[in-house]
Amino acid sequence: MNTRTAGAVLVAAAALALTSCSGTDTAADRTNPKSPTAQASATLSVKETAYLTAVRAKVPALEKLSDKQLIGLGHTACDAIDAGNTPAAVAATAEGGLKIGAQNSGYLVGAAVSQFCPEHKSEL
Repeated sequence: MNTRTAGAVLVAAAALALTSCSGTDTAADRTNPKSPTAQASATLSVKETAYLTAVRAKVPALEKLSDKQLIGLGHTACDAIDAGNTPAAVAATAEGGLKIGAQNSGYLVGAAVSQFCPEHKSEL
């Protein structure tokens, strides 16, 4: 996948996450946006829980997204990096789709790399 295609995939994933009404989030998901829900935590991996905890604590602009949507964005970011994009380019693309600011987008990508694709940590 080339840079343009990977970037388009990330923007599409971000747009989908922001507009999705999949019905997978519950009132409990929105009650405490700073941490993964107790119900969801039972089905999340340790890495997913760590990612969600970090992102929710540092990027409150993403509080409306469900755990599933945030995890999907993290994996999409790693897929884009695996495809040859730099983390900085992926963060810039995420910023274009999410409109959460460059620093927050960078944090989102950094947290994804840390938990989902640590083989790319040296690129941060």
